[in-house]
Amino acid sequence: MNTRTVVVTGASAGIGRALAMHLASLDHNVIAVGRNEASLLSLQNSNADKITAVVADVTKSDDLLKIKSAIKIDTQGLILIHNAGVAEPQLLEGLSEEHWDKHYATNTKAPIFLTKLLMPFLENGGRVLTLSTGLAHSPMAAMSAYGVSKAAIYHWKEFCNVELASHGVLFGSVKPGVVDTRVQESLRNYDSSAFPAANVFKGFHDRGELLAPDTVAKFLAWLVIKADDDAFTKGDWDIYDLSHRELWANPGEIKDRESNGTSKTIPADNQVSLLNNSFFNSIRNSKYLTTAAVSTATFVAGVLITRALYK
Repeated sequence: MNTRTVVVTGASAGIGRALAMHLASLDHNVIAVGRNEASLLSLQNSNADKITAVVADVTKSDDLLKIKSAIKIDTQGLILIHNAGVAEPQLLEGLSEEHWDKHYATNTKAPIFLTKLLMPFLENGGRVLTLSTGLAHSPMAAMSAYGVSKAAIYHWKEFCNVELASHGVLFGSVKPGVVDTRVQESLRNYDSSAFPAANVFKGFHDRGELLAPDTVAKFLAWLVIKADDDAFTKGDWDIYDLSHRELWANPGEIKDRESNGTSKTIPADNQVSLLNNSFFNSIRNSKYLTTAAVSTATFVAGVLITRALYK
């Protein structure tokens, strides 16, 4: 395995800290970015040869320059992982511009402009990984600021793969699942009158469904280092997808979730059936397609899904 230089934002705690430690254990050079100086220095001291701490707020332009300065000037093929994020519920009736701007600044603007700043290091083999969420694709009451900011960065990833492919930079997006972090703790402690879905997050905790940050770190490291180029850029990677699990996880390491509150492993055949039903129904119900077009689209979709799942 070739040693890479990897920038990880939000490395003070949770997924970011675990990811920095895991990447360093794989002999990569990690630039760990965060706002908590004491936590970052502790992280750096855990593997001083491989981890460099940079105390920086990614929403501040001057602090972004600190990150750039920590990268060796001859670096190419940099890996950049945008892990820093904020997720605070707020119903529309209480939504302020400050609340909205805070989510946009951290979850959307910061990754875009940090990537722009580091492009000279990313060219010729670099990868950029953004952390996504199911709420970027499906709504939940009181989570509009978070969901919209994450949906925006997901689609920005798609635009970058069109615009920057010729520069040798690939962009990926991943849903890391429900993880045992301070964000999850905060969400489940909200009063349901302010956050109607608080009990959903309490349920994840009470049923023991929260993933360990160390487990998520293994998945993200595998994805950003080892996934092939074409696969890396496609869609929104999901830690619960069975198709890649054997490539990075130990048996039984992931506890799957279901919306009814029970947890079990979903067989691959059932995953295909669920995907087919939801996708094909959206085609069949489209008011914009003729009967002939529906038939053609259904056939093509079937071929593409089969190839994607069983290649």
